[in-house]
Amino acid sequence: MFYDQLIKICKERNVKPTPLIKSLGLSAGNLKRWQEGATVNSDILMMLSDYFGVPVDYFFEDYSDNGGDASEKLEGSSMGKVYNVLKAHPDHIASMLSGQMPSGADLLRIAEYLNYSVDALVPESVSVGNVKIEDSLLSHIPPKDMILNIMTKLAASEEYNYLQVSISRIVISNLARKNIQKSKLESLMLSKKKLDELFDNDAAPDKATGFNISDLVRISEAFDLSYDFMFTGENK
Repeated sequence: MFYDQLIKICKERNVKPTPLIKSLGLSAGNLKRWQEGATVNSDILMMLSDYFGVPVDYFFEDYSDNGGDASEKLEGSSMGKVYNVLKAHPDHIASMLSGQMPSGADLLRIAEYLNYSVDALVPESVSVGNVKIEDSLLSHIPPKDMILNIMTKLAASEEYNYLQVSISRIVISNLARKNIQKSKLESLMLSKKKLDELFDNDAAPDKATGFNISDLVRISEAFDLSYDFMFTGENK
């Protein structure tokens, strides 16, 4: 049962459920409804999954055996578990679509906006070839909006995850200009595991997880920062 798993992981992490729910912008009344068996929507599942650093289907399984990392115990997860998560709120399934790599021309536009080279954003396996910015497939979408779209989706490949992590580390670099360090981000209740990976410069991008759109919104609002500044270090 979702409620039981939530209470269990809160106890394990020494987190109080009511302050946690409120910190995510939710009503504390949700706890009572979940205790009574109400379903939980995918947005909330994603926030809790991200906060605790566990897969979403953790909240639908009993992991009360001999301890260990929850993610290790999810090996062999069936598609049935995924279905149980998605059916909780089917109208939000579209928001969980997996992201595909942008075209070479769109990567050029994104890199130009960020003031980085394409090579700094993607692994060596990705090549933009001899394309030009004018060949963009999303020419009517500003680069900033393309980046927000990228950070909203789930990574469907190692290359896409690499891109999300690279952009996230650029955000961290720009936050440092405002003296916003790891400890301040932890105060926003962002996933500690994610922050540890992103701030570890020795960790390869394909071994980390990037910020998602909820993280970016929290950072933007908490520190009164525009997305332009977060992505480029400048207010445009």
